[in-house]
Parts: sequence; C-alpha cells; structure tokens
Amino acid sequence: MTSHSSGVGRGNSMRDFLSKASSNMSDLKMKASNHSSRLSSSISGRSTTTSNVSSDELRQPMPEITCPFPVVEQPPRCILTSVSDNNIRLTSTKKGLVDITSSRGDKELFLLIPAVKTCNDEGDAKKKKDVYYLKSYKFNRYLTSDSETGEVSTVKISAEINNNVENNDEEEEEEKKKDWVAAAKAKAESALADNSPTKSELGDAEQWLLMHSPHGGHFLVSVKNELNIATCSRTVNDGEGRRITTNSVGLKGANSVEESWDVEFVSGELCFMSSSPSTSSEESTKQIRCDLLGKCSLTSEKRGWEVWRFVEMGGGKVRIVSWMHSQFCIACNHEGKVSTIGIGKAEEGCDEWTVEKAPEGCTGVVIKSVACARRMLCRREGGGLSTMQEFEGDCGVWQLDAAHSQVYTLTSFHHMRSIGPFPYVTENMKQSDQFVLQMIDEDGTVRLYHKSNGLYLGSNEDGDVECITVSDNDDNESSTELWTMEQAIDGGYTFRSKTHGGLLSFSNDEINPKLCTVTAMTDDKREVWSINPLLPRAISSGKIKTFAIGTSVAVGTTVAMPFLMAGVLAVVPA
Repeated sequence: MTSHSSGVGRGNSMRDFLSKASSNMSDLKMKASNHSSRLSSSISGRSTTTSNVSSDELRQPMPEITCPFPVVEQPPRCILTSVSDNNIRLTSTKKGLVDITSSRGDKELFLLIPAVKTCNDEGDAKKKKDVYYLKSYKFNRYLTSDSETGEVSTVKISAEINNNVENNDEEEEEEKKKDWVAAAKAKAESALADNSPTKSELGDAEQWLLMHSPHGGHFLVSVKNELNIATCSRTVNDGEGRRITTNSVGLKGANSVEESWDVEFVSGELCFMSSSPSTSSEESTKQIRCDLLGKCSLTSEKRGWEVWRFVEMGGGKVRIVSWMHSQFCIACNHEGKVSTIGIGKAEEGCDEWTVEKAPEGCTGVVIKSVACARRMLCRREGGGLSTMQEFEGDCGVWQLDAAHSQVYTLTSFHHMRSIGPFPYVTENMKQSDQFVLQMIDEDGTVRLYHKSNGLYLGSNEDGDVECITVSDNDDNESSTELWTMEQAIDGGYTFRSKTHGGLLSFSNDEINPKLCTVTAMTDDKREVWSINPLLPRAISSGKIKTFAIGTSVAVGTTVAMPFLMAGVLAVVPA
C-alpha cells in the first residue's frame, strides 16, 4: 500500500513537472516571438504592429537595373612595342632593370596611371597635358630615368606594400631551385641589383607624357628630363675581354622611329556574352565559355570561365579575350570558321570584331568579323559558335552583361575595413556584405540593396543606418533609402543621404565600429568608400591572385552605346 501510494505521488510530481515545463516553454515561445517582432521592426526601420512579422516576410526582390554599371579594369594595362621592330617590347625585372625582349608576358605589362594634369609653360589652363605614371604590373615598381647616364630603370615606392608580389617571388625561388638553368640565370641577374634609393611616396615617382609620333605610335617623354625612351645599342664586356654590342633601352631626344612605341592595351571591359533568343525562357539563355584548352562552348553557368574581356583596338574594333585564360581570343578566319587563337598569332584582322546594335525589333548587339566580310558571330545548333553572312534572327543576337551582375562590396577607402556583417564594419574581408547598386537618375542618386537581408540601406536624422523596405509609391524627396553618390577628390566615393544630408560613415570604435551618418567629412575620412565589383568565382585560385596584382577593377559609366563599352583608349590623347 505504501509502495503504491509512493508510486502515485511520484506520478503526480512528474505530471506537475511536465505541466510547469510546458508552461515555461509557452512563455519562452511568446518571448521569442515578441523578440522576433522587435527585431523585424528594427531591421525594417519602420514600426511593425503585427507580432508575427518575420524578416523573411519583409524581404524585397532584387531591384530592376535599368542603368547598369559596366566593369572596366583600371588603371589600364598595356604592352609597349617598338615601332621600329614589332618583335621588340619593353620589359623589366624585380631588380629594377628595364630592357627589351621578344617575350609577351606579365613582365612586359605596364600600368598607365593618370597623374595630376600640368599646365604648359604659358600656364594656359585650356592646354593641360595628360601625364602618367608607368608602373610594372608584375613587380609593382615605377618607371624612372637618369638624364646624366641615359639609363631607364624602375624604382620602388616604400609606402606601397604588395604581398602578392612577395608571394610570387617566393614561388619563383622554388621554381629556380628545381631548374639549374634558371638558377644560373638568376645568379647573373643578382649582379644587376637596384641600388637606386627607394622613393617615399607616389609623388616622387617620375611622370611620363604620351605624344603622337610622326612614325606611328607614341613618344614616351620624361616630364622631368624632356627626353624619350628609345631602343639603342649598348656595348658590354662579356668577362673574357670581348666587347659585345646588344640592343637595350635608353634616353634620346631625336624624335626618331627608335623612340616611337605602340601602346597596346590588354585590359578592357569584363562581360558575359549571352545568346538572347527573344522567344526563349531564362533556362535556355546560354553564355559563351572558354575552357583550359581554349575550346569554346555554350553553357548556362555564369562563372569565371564565362567572362570575356573586350579590349579596344582602335577604329571601333575590339579583341575578345578570355578573362580566365587570357592567352586565348576569339578569331574568325577568312572562310568564316570561328575558333580561339593565341594573342598575336592570328592573321591580320582575324581576331578583330566590331560590336553594333542589333537590327530593329531585336534587343542586344551583333558582333561582326573585321577580316571575314563582316560575317556575324552566331550561336550554332548543338552548342557551338559559327558565323553567318546575312542576319538570320535571334541566333545572331548577343547580350553583353557586366561580369559582376551589379553586385558590390563596400570597403573604406582609407581604412582596412569593409561593411559586414550589417550594421557593423569589419577588418575580415570574408565577412563583407554584398550590395546591389541601383542608379535612380543621372544626378548620381542611387539605392543600396542589401542582398542577404533583401532590404535597402536607409538612414535617419539621428545618424542611424538601417535596413528598410521600399514602396513604389514612396516620394523620392522623402525616401530615406536614397543616396547621392559622388566621387571624392583623392579617390573613392561618398554616399550622402538625399533626405537629411548625412554622409555614410562608421563610428570611431576600434573594437566594434558600426555604420552611421555624419554631417561632415571627418579628419580620417571614414566617409570615403571603395566600390568593389564582385566578380564570379574563378575555377583557378591562382588566376584570382594574378588578377589582383598591381591592378584594380573600377566602376565605370555607360557611354552612349547600346552595349557596355567604356572606352579604354580614351586615356591616350589623340
């Protein structure tokens, strides 16, 4: 009996415990629901009266982009080839030596960086000269010269740090250990160490003027020395008592053909090339792909292998180069057959194309061969590429879409921080949030759509930055998600609220900095932002590393054309 009563007591105690636990769980669920409601209200930036509103329900679709931003590689990269001999190119080494070579690789690439414009001797502001820094793409060193010795070399800027170059040097050293021939060559090069002083800032680097040459191409004129870079002969001792004459680089002032250089741009605008049949569904839209062997095909993917670089060749012609496999470009032979070919290996004009607006009734462009009687690039049945003599409809129409799909990250221009996770900024670039930049008008009015939250970046008069919803009926004059984007004087961009004039910034908190708006630019310029296009993930991580060395991708603006071409050759004066 006692035993039975004890069992009943324990049963009642268990039921009481379960009842209390159930009640506690209900309370916790109610508190969690209320907390979720408050969180949704905070995310939306607007009052929410319904307790069961979730952040997913507040999400808004990706904005429609009516004025897309193209992606243009900046500063432009170029190869400098002698007009007197098209097999001679300017090259440099990591020790600072500048020489000539027949090779065509990263060592022969130079960045053309615009410098501050200077007036002529009379001070006429209307006749300002365009001057540039010439910087080695691979070694991060600036071209300089010595008028006394006539030598041309490169110099380091101590304020610039490039870990990628250092990493590349380490990789080269490992390769040299495996190759005794390369090791012997490296030993010989070590005797040519750069003993010139390291410059302290960019302003100390030498500036160069590009002037048209009567022999073709351009003169590369030292602003400081008023002399041209030229190919010349140099006599050296071979170490065994013999004197050998070799071709080299130096300074001259005769304005001869040996001082003339062709400036060939190898950077351009990055696009997807998509077929655009007007009656097809989204699933049937295909992009042109280039694989490791240079074979072209059509695919529904939008990754690194589907990105193409449109390089302007002058006269309205372009070269279409694979971004991931930059040794290949699309060519059309005189019979109309389409293939990829190595840069510089095609017959004259076979790797050149023109891009024109599609005929009336079609949306997109047609791409015509320069060499083959203007045959048009078309999509072939079965997934390949071909050409057609006469326009036959949708198979010859292409869409050129910017390679970043209008998605960006925002990083501080003067500080190593990026927006993310919202509403904070972080030093960990892997935590960067992604934004879609939507242009509203030609005055620089934009919206910033936060992809992961599905909402827009807004602000209030108290300096708070929030993610808010946007209605089509919102008055533009009072919409708190509208920003005026302007380019800063020393680079980067600012975002100023259209409603209260606050500049997008972040708090001066080393531990947990948070987005905010301020009334004026601060001394450390936390209000200046870099807009970084988010390019597709590449198949090869090594390619990402190579692409990042010494260059950047900048936001451009669409010119008066039906497709995205921003005019890279515009940097060279006519």
